[in-house]
Amino acid sequence: MSSTGFVTFFDLASVTYAAGVSLSHCPDSLDVAVAPEARDLVWSNAHLSTVKNKRRETTANILLTLGAFFWSIPLALIQALASADKVAQIPGMAWILTVADGKMKLLVNAYLPVVLLLTLILLLPHIFKWVAVSYEKRKTKSDIDQSVVGRYFYYQLANIFISVTAGSIWKSAADIMSHPTYFLEILGNSLPTVVGYFIALLVTKILGGLPMTMLRIGALCRYVLLRIVHRKKYLTQRELDQIYRVESLWYAWEYPNQMMVIVICFTYACISPVILIFGAFFFWISLMVYKKQVLCVFTPQYESGGKLFPFVIDRTILGLICGQLTFIGYSTIRGAGVYQPLFLTPLVYFSFQMMWHFRAKYAEPSRNLTLERAIELDRKLGTFTAAPISGESPLASLRTNKNPPQLSFCSDYYKQPALTQCPGDPLPYRSNREDHLTTEARRRLAESRAHMWSRNGVVNNEHIEHPWSQTSIRVGSGNMV
Repeated sequence: MSSTGFVTFFDLASVTYAAGVSLSHCPDSLDVAVAPEARDLVWSNAHLSTVKNKRRETTANILLTLGAFFWSIPLALIQALASADKVAQIPGMAWILTVADGKMKLLVNAYLPVVLLLTLILLLPHIFKWVAVSYEKRKTKSDIDQSVVGRYFYYQLANIFISVTAGSIWKSAADIMSHPTYFLEILGNSLPTVVGYFIALLVTKILGGLPMTMLRIGALCRYVLLRIVHRKKYLTQRELDQIYRVESLWYAWEYPNQMMVIVICFTYACISPVILIFGAFFFWISLMVYKKQVLCVFTPQYESGGKLFPFVIDRTILGLICGQLTFIGYSTIRGAGVYQPLFLTPLVYFSFQMMWHFRAKYAEPSRNLTLERAIELDRKLGTFTAAPISGESPLASLRTNKNPPQLSFCSDYYKQPALTQCPGDPLPYRSNREDHLTTEARRRLAESRAHMWSRNGVVNNEHIEHPWSQTSIRVGSGNMV
């Protein structure tokens, strides 16, 4: 039996009442929330128990946290092996040390570690998505994207901080235990040495990452490959639709990439202000690329009402706090004395305070519709009634306004899509162009269905279920309403 159920109401005020009050005196017996959009649901996971999912989420968080702490191991291997000298040891690659009077060696030493690091980082979202969907069994796409964004962000923090400080921390563990403030000095000593590395990373993202985003290299490669291998006249309409299918913006991929650049700029601006120029140039190009992609290219798979925005704001402020701690440590080792770090310390508190303020004043209240606004919308837009009003069309049965945003009530909106699919019909060889083979296949299929219905004694009529025939659609003791 499923642990998730949906209850459909005919007005927003009732939804607000049900989602804002305690419906049972037994703790943890009924978890009530406003249901997400139907397109947001992962139907294969919707029936699973929330308690089991929470246990798996805890296990995954523990394992991924350990992975973040040991993230310096693969990064150290990249730094040790990604050099021109190591590449020259490969049979047939010795020429790389002497070509162009050694300039190729300098180029390989500068950009090969960056390219390998970006390749490793690009694999992380796919791993996190598999964990969220296949192991944790999360029930909504927005929840999956949010988990991937959060975990990807923390691994990028590990890439920026743990990868450059882990060696110093392990070597100075005894000194840190006796003098905890020594940790800031480690940050101040180690971070300035990798400024050039992260500037090269930003340049690579500007010259390589953003053009690939604009070109949509995956869709482009698929299109070119199919055009080379197949001829268009030999492809069916279904195969052509797969070539030109719409794509959505993967927030779990794009959001962390933007936040990574912000954190890098926050961290190293106090050490090498020139990095702000590269950061500003990156966001300028990003604005042009993503504005065009979001408005003209990508088609959203679901709507979450801006669920990710407060989450991203929190992580952005957290990146600012990491930059402030780096600045305090850097000013300490630069002989600023005691007073400058002392006066900078309140910045960390103010940043945390603003994070909590935004969360309490804006993020939490925006999760649910207020009762005042719900009543106002019901008055303006109208509400459906459970029974038709005499003399009016049943499908447009309203209590007030005659022009609601939707013209009819759909009882199948929160029903699993596999149960609401219409009988399939053969597609023509080309859209809007009938052919004799498709017409003949449709005729024979119709005859077969008619014979099957007549043999089973079923009248050849569609079953029409009117919305006023039931006052509640589906009721279940679960975690979503």
